[in-house]
Amino acid sequence: MLKQLLKYEFKATKRLYFGLYLALALLSVVLGVSFRQENARVDNTNFGRLEVILMVLYLSVIFAIAVLCFVSTVQRFYKNLLGREGYLMHTLPVNENQLILSKLLTSMVWVLCSGLVGIVCITVMVSIGVIDSETFGMVDWNSWKQLWQMLYEEMGPEFWVAMAWTILINLARLASLILCVYAACMIAHQFPKHVMVAGILAFIGLNIVETQLDKLLGTNDVSMIVDVTYRVVGVNVTGVSYGVTPMRWLTAALGTDVGYLFCFAVTAAIAAAYFCLTRWLMKHKLNLE
Repeated sequence: MLKQLLKYEFKATKRLYFGLYLALALLSVVLGVSFRQENARVDNTNFGRLEVILMVLYLSVIFAIAVLCFVSTVQRFYKNLLGREGYLMHTLPVNENQLILSKLLTSMVWVLCSGLVGIVCITVMVSIGVIDSETFGMVDWNSWKQLWQMLYEEMGPEFWVAMAWTILINLARLASLILCVYAACMIAHQFPKHVMVAGILAFIGLNIVETQLDKLLGTNDVSMIVDVTYRVVGVNVTGVSYGVTPMRWLTAALGTDVGYLFCFAVTAAIAAAYFCLTRWLMKHKLNLE
């Protein structure tokens, strides 16, 4: 049934996202062409004004996508599960875990897709505006391959392992952030007369608790990444001190990988706590009247 819920969620949200993605892609191509023509016509002030307008539109679409990611996360959870649609959703043969997971996975996918689309569109815009066809045809792709191999050998496996752990930790933090929003929505649902104020205060309060826990355990300590960078590029980071925390102790005693694992485990545990809080409130304190 989770598969059906995910299918319904993507079907309900894809139009807004795809429309903005298409607008961003078209603006990227148009801006790339305008940059190319601007390089050929330096004295054309009218065309420069057009570039400014296009850039404002481009940034506006990027901002709209970012806002949509946040608003969609809140709206699809609150209105679909705690509003009028909740009468239907909670009568389906699914449990609270599946309902929450469907919302979580959908939101994470759209946030990641939005970031990927933004990177691709910026790359396309720069490629069209800067790289001409003759230069592109002269690119030696074997040289690029050799360059990447050289970078891999120079940086060493430690750097790439750190990158892999960083990606995993950031994915866990993204899930934790979305689940924190869901938990705040459930807390706000307990105060029907002051939903917005209660939701904002709940979100701020949960984040304060999480931040203090991160400081206590040292999971906000970025010194491990700095240490890896130091070994790769030789940057002097002596004097950087974050105090003795479980994170620092594990990293020093058992190695960087153990420190990263601890950071990932703590982040996942915080996300699980938000999930359990949301599930418990939905199961025992839900009031759709």
